[in-house]
Amino acid sequence: MRLSIRTLRSALAELVPDRTGAAASAAIAVIVTGAFAGSAMAQANLDALIKAAKAEGQVLSYWAPVETVAKRTSDAFTAKYGIKAAFIRFPGEGSLQRFASEAESGTYAADLMFLSGTSSFRFAQEGINKGWMDPVGGANLPVVASGEFPAKFNRGATALLQLLPWQMTFNTDKIRPADFPKDWPDLLNPKWKGQILFANPRCCTVYQEFFKMMLDKYGEKFLSDLGAQTGRQYPSGVPAVQGLAAGEGWITLPTVVPQVQAVRAKGAPVDSVMPAFTTGIELHLLLTARGKAKNPNAARLFANYVMSQEGNKVLNDDPGGFSMYDTARLPAQYVPADTEATKQNDRIAKLLGFPK
Repeated sequence: MRLSIRTLRSALAELVPDRTGAAASAAIAVIVTGAFAGSAMAQANLDALIKAAKAEGQVLSYWAPVETVAKRTSDAFTAKYGIKAAFIRFPGEGSLQRFASEAESGTYAADLMFLSGTSSFRFAQEGINKGWMDPVGGANLPVVASGEFPAKFNRGATALLQLLPWQMTFNTDKIRPADFPKDWPDLLNPKWKGQILFANPRCCTVYQEFFKMMLDKYGEKFLSDLGAQTGRQYPSGVPAVQGLAAGEGWITLPTVVPQVQAVRAKGAPVDSVMPAFTTGIELHLLLTARGKAKNPNAARLFANYVMSQEGNKVLNDDPGGFSMYDTARLPAQYVPADTEATKQNDRIAKLLGFPK
């Protein structure tokens, strides 16, 4: 735990308004002593966890983010602690299905999981009730006990590790940058009719979360009017971005930076705008129950690493994603993803014109 001068002054002001004399010195001594004691305890807990994790020697995780992120983070953990970190990547919500199938058969291959979308949070809650998982907030992680990890991103059942805001993307061969829409309502301009490419919101929870945000802000008529602007429909976001790059339309939404970079790196004429009002793909950390996991201590050390400022920076070392320690640059009106968005799935899809 690092005790800042600001923290000292704030605490001292409450105890001794004029911050002078023997009372002030006593107040400082109490604060500093308590801080060092807490820091020493947190370090002792971390040292014990490292020792137990090294005795296990390995950890296996399931990932939803792209393989480069999983490999970079796993390799950095191994380099730091000398513990082999293997991973398996499943696109979309494949990890949830795999883990549930294994758990129901009494097999627990993954020690922890890194999954996107609020479906991950609901799955963790259900898994805790079934004894499959442990709440991250109750796992006694040193990074939580020390206060290093920002408390607002500790959701109890899970912890957030990354925020990836949604944006809209354009084919620059079709639209000049000066003419780009700047906000979501601009997409209803008649000149975009038939030129907007959409991914089916039924494909993934994260798309449902985005359109639920739009529904709450702008209402049903906005979504139905937006659906009327559709040029082509796609089963998911990646082919929609690829279709935009191929000139099958002029605009696609929602997109995230990694999707766009993947086609831009191949020479595609695309660019994006991120409105101030948006939500995003939120990456959750889930922990297999201590009594079920093959490597529970290594799992907790890995969790502690990715929740620390050091490890979280490694995980987020790509453009577009925001670390839990660097959220000041988020869009001004960023709103957390709605955990109840899936309940509106059919309603949203119907308003946008997607058949069942």
